[in-house]
Parts: sequence; structure tokens; C-alpha cells
Amino acid sequence: MAGLLSHQPSGSAYGLIYLLKIYDELLNRDENEEMAGEGMSGKKVTLRSMGAGLGVAPATVLRALNNHPSVTMALRRRIVEFAQQRRYRLPEHYKKRVAVVIPGFSFEGYTGMILSSLGRELDSSGYQTEIISVFNLEALYDQFYAGVISTVWTAGLEKRWPQEHSVPLVALNAMSNFREGIYRVTSDEKQGIMEGMELLYRAGRRRIAFVSTPLDSNINAEKRVEVFHDFCRSKRISGSSFHEEMRVGYELEAIAENIIRKKADAVFAACESFAPKLLFQLSRRGVRVPDDLSLLAMENPSVTPYTIPPLTALVQDFDELARQCVRLLSDQINRKPGVREIQVPYRFIERESI
Repeated sequence: MAGLLSHQPSGSAYGLIYLLKIYDELLNRDENEEMAGEGMSGKKVTLRSMGAGLGVAPATVLRALNNHPSVTMALRRRIVEFAQQRRYRLPEHYKKRVAVVIPGFSFEGYTGMILSSLGRELDSSGYQTEIISVFNLEALYDQFYAGVISTVWTAGLEKRWPQEHSVPLVALNAMSNFREGIYRVTSDEKQGIMEGMELLYRAGRRRIAFVSTPLDSNINAEKRVEVFHDFCRSKRISGSSFHEEMRVGYELEAIAENIIRKKADAVFAACESFAPKLLFQLSRRGVRVPDDLSLLAMENPSVTPYTIPPLTALVQDFDELARQCVRLLSDQINRKPGVREIQVPYRFIERESI
């Protein structure tokens, strides 16, 4: 565009002619651009071909795909859906828009941290970012998205997606669907939980309470609990160690009571928001950490370093998760072959609670 502007004629009489010439060159560039997808006939999908298929001018198609306010919402949705079904990709000189699908609008703990990392990585990679709730997926037809990242940890979206959408989707700590080309980036749950349990075991703890989120609301929760039980069996401490599942009607206050009743000597709080709350509940009942009981947290950098005592924590590498997720999505947008799953290892921050 900068090269085009240097040839602008002087005088307002030529303004309209000049703008038309710019637009015509954009259309020609679009015709010659390497596109990501083809229509069912195998022909290249362009602004001209989509305009012909929709019965509108190519200029209207371009404005709709760039979210121009002159295009009505109803027409924009029709054009966006048409373009998505044909796997159209905007030429490289247009900034791409990516939607991040979230499970809800609670940004405490995990969701807030992963969104921060994703936002920074998408921005540095040249993408515009928009956040959409999983309960409002029809909004994906309001604008043209180059790709979508799902942070929804419950199962279902990965099965519906191929029938309802044709935009590239990458799952982040969420369910994949390899058969339909929905790949994922995930924390290495086996490595993280095993190393965390080993840390408690080496500290002499044999009565370990593993506190998880509801197993039916988080696909990683099931894996974490499975690894916990595997570790306990391998060390022959299954009889003394136990799993506590937080759920509606059985909150952290009741779990703290049960931990004391069962005489646990360690707690592995397997959620970013659990450990500080459990520390509070245990402390007010006279339990001293780490003298009476060790407490291993999932890192929440705005809280866990500042409790008394500061909490030793298992850390999800959110920045690396975001980096790998955006890389995998970019490969899909550009039709490059990529791996089906990327696992990012956990790391530890040792403080004073073990």
C-alpha cells in the first residue's frame, strides 16, 4: 500500500479514480495470492469468486471480512460463513484475527494467567486477539477469524467443531480430536505430578492428600488423579494417602476438616487457586505449615510467593504453552505440516512450605 500511495495524482478530481485503482490492484493481488484453501470444485477461492457466489460485489466481501461498519451484521455473517466453509484465507498483507475461546468469564487463577500469556504471544506474532465465551460460539460468524484457540477444558467442543466450523482450531490444555485435525498443546501432567509427589515423598511424607478440581469439569484433573494413584501404588502408600475432590457442597473448608481428621502429613493442592485458601483453613484450625503438614501448591504468582509461609509450587510454563500454541496454530493457518500434540514440562519453585 505504501508503494501505491506514492503515485497518488494531485487534485481532488482524481481521488475517486485513484481509490478505484488501488482497489483494483488489491483484487488483482488477491487473485494471484497463494491461498490456504480451495472450494469443493478445487478452484482457488478469491474475493471475486466469493462475490460471484454470494451475488455481491467483491468490494463488499472485502469490507465484510475486514469488519467494516458499512456492511450489515446479517450480510457480514453470511459472507463470513461462506468464506469459512471454503477455507478462504486473507492475503498476507492483512493482519489476521484470532479468537480465544474460554470456559467462562471468571479470570481467577489459571484462566487469567493463560490469557495473559496468550495475549502477549499473539500480539508479538502479529495477530489481533478477541475473547469469546464457549456459550457464545455463534459470535465466530460475526467476524472473519484466521484461527481459533480453545482453552475449554471440558469435553465436547472438539467433537462439534468439525461439523459446525472450518476455521483451524488448536486446543490448549483441552481435548483434542486428532482424526479431524484438531491438535493440542498441553502441560505434561504425568511429569509434573510425578515430580511433585516425589518431592513430598523425599521429605518423608507418607500420608498425602491430593486435592483436585471436579473430575467431570476438567480433563486434566482426571489425568492428575490417575498419576497420583499410580505413584501411591508404586511407593505402597495407597492405604495412607487419599484423594479429595472439591465439588459443589464439598468445598475447601470441609476438605480441610477431612485432611485433619485423616491425619495427613502433606497436601498436594492441584489447582492454582486452592493452596492459599487451604493454607488459611488449615492455619485457623491450628495446623502449622510446614511443621505439622507440608503443602505443595500450583503456582499463582500474585499469591503463592506472599503467603506465610511462602508456598513451594509446581509451575505450568504459561509463556511456553502460549508460544507453542500460537506456533501450532500458525502452521495450521498456513497449511504447514505440524505435530499432533506438544507437551510442555512443569518446573518447580522451592520456597518454605515443604
